[in-house]
Amino acid sequence: MKISINTSSESQSGCAGKGFGTIFFGLFFLVGALFTVFMLAETWKQIEPWLWTNTPCTILSSGVTETGDDEDAYRPLVRYQYEFDGQIREGDKFFRSGGNTASFDRARDRAARYLPGDAATCRVDSNHSSLAVLEGSIPWIGFVIFFPLIFVAIGGGGLWATWVGFSTEEKEVESISQKASSGRGQKFMFGFGLLFIAIGGGVFVPMALVPSIRLAASTTWQATPCTIVGSTMRSWSTDDGTSYRADVLYEYQASDRRWRSNTVEFFSFLSAGHDDAHEILGRYPDRSPASCWVNPRDPSKSVLERELRLKHLIGLIPLVFVLAGWAVARHGWKQMRGPKATDELTAEDIAEAAGPLHLKPQVGPAGKVGGALFFALFWNGIVSIFVWQCWKGWDQGNPDWFLTIFLIPFVLVGLASFAFVGHVLLALANPRPRLTLTPGRPRLGDELRFEWRFTGRSGRLGSLRIFLEGREEATYQRGTDTITEREVFATFDLVNTRNDWEIPQGAMTLSIPSDTMHSFEADANKIIWEIKVEGDIPRWPDVDQSFPVTIAPMRLEEM
Repeated sequence: MKISINTSSESQSGCAGKGFGTIFFGLFFLVGALFTVFMLAETWKQIEPWLWTNTPCTILSSGVTETGDDEDAYRPLVRYQYEFDGQIREGDKFFRSGGNTASFDRARDRAARYLPGDAATCRVDSNHSSLAVLEGSIPWIGFVIFFPLIFVAIGGGGLWATWVGFSTEEKEVESISQKASSGRGQKFMFGFGLLFIAIGGGVFVPMALVPSIRLAASTTWQATPCTIVGSTMRSWSTDDGTSYRADVLYEYQASDRRWRSNTVEFFSFLSAGHDDAHEILGRYPDRSPASCWVNPRDPSKSVLERELRLKHLIGLIPLVFVLAGWAVARHGWKQMRGPKATDELTAEDIAEAAGPLHLKPQVGPAGKVGGALFFALFWNGIVSIFVWQCWKGWDQGNPDWFLTIFLIPFVLVGLASFAFVGHVLLALANPRPRLTLTPGRPRLGDELRFEWRFTGRSGRLGSLRIFLEGREEATYQRGTDTITEREVFATFDLVNTRNDWEIPQGAMTLSIPSDTMHSFEADANKIIWEIKVEGDIPRWPDVDQSFPVTIAPMRLEEM
């Protein structure tokens, strides 16, 4: 069979089309490239001190100072003296970036590693001996460079497709069952799934897992009197407006020493916003007495509050990305394992083929509910991040109209997805078909006996159609797109009735034509046979289920 495909309608032809594609994808590529260059420069800036010269130094003083920057208000201030190229120099850089942090505890712990009079080792830039650091920092920014690279890939791929990837010539190709694919789509799916797992896990660990572990560990800590020595509203400008944080610095006595900390709760990442900060400052006014929880084994660790609140469940949202990535990666891995053909039957297959087979649906009602719920949570989990950012702007009196209007269709899709979840939940109450085939694995040319029976209230069905369908599927690359084509090549009606007495159960026989195609599954090509059940229920979700059937090739002696 020949299929004529004219790709000109799907290409970007003409000056206008190529011009629009160039501008659109060029912007993607340019933005991604600029951010990539920026991240590479920052990554190198953090890596470079690891290559500097290790030089002995002496610690002159050690402590914590305020930076004057509300976003990262504290810095470990450690002054040290070193000799390089015959010159005595002093420095106070902890990291090359300075080591500024929002956590007083982190700055205090870093400074505590270096006491006055201690001998230490600093890293000195041999080209600029006045530039030295105590420690090299981990280039965390380099681990998220794949974000701008996604834009680079989309932009570059789009530009290639605009100018090279599509052809306006009319092509004549073989039947879709004869097409092949390089398998790049499956590899991309597997890699994309791993990327989602990495993103979801990378956000879930600091947002929810680590705070939860600390919260569980703090249940054995001791209540200790403390004094609030500073209660400040921190604010700084961001791309989304102004961010706020309550900075509550408190002091307490433990192990014959006075300690300071500004750890209010372990889930501080989820306590952003002006209202949250204002509420915290109201509970801990400046110079007021309070009670904190102190780790008896390490008195430097403390916290003011250790309650688990409903809002902390937001930290579970990244798990949606992990689950989605696992599902996509698993599917891609299964597709990558290599071709699988059903042309030949094993001895066990032949032994089982003659007996009856109770068919299982491709996706049961519970599976449809799970899939619909998964999509709804996945979609709305992503959209909720941007909705939250949009709401922050409105709540702070600085609405972003462009973002608001842009999000409307995405929010509507999210609401529709939850409506669909309700639809499939109602379908759980539908009567369910039970199908039996004899023989269980028929061959081309065999006479097939088919039986059906409904469980549940089958009287609700106004009509019933059951039919055997064969279709071809092929997945292949066209330009930068992975395309799957489907074509139904055979349909055999088994049941088509509105008679109440015929719907609940029955049986019939069908001779499978010997000149059609048997079941087949390869890397990119499939011949799929299914028995489809369609039942109409007035004013209720209809019955709509598919049952995969394997049809084997004819016996050699019959050909």
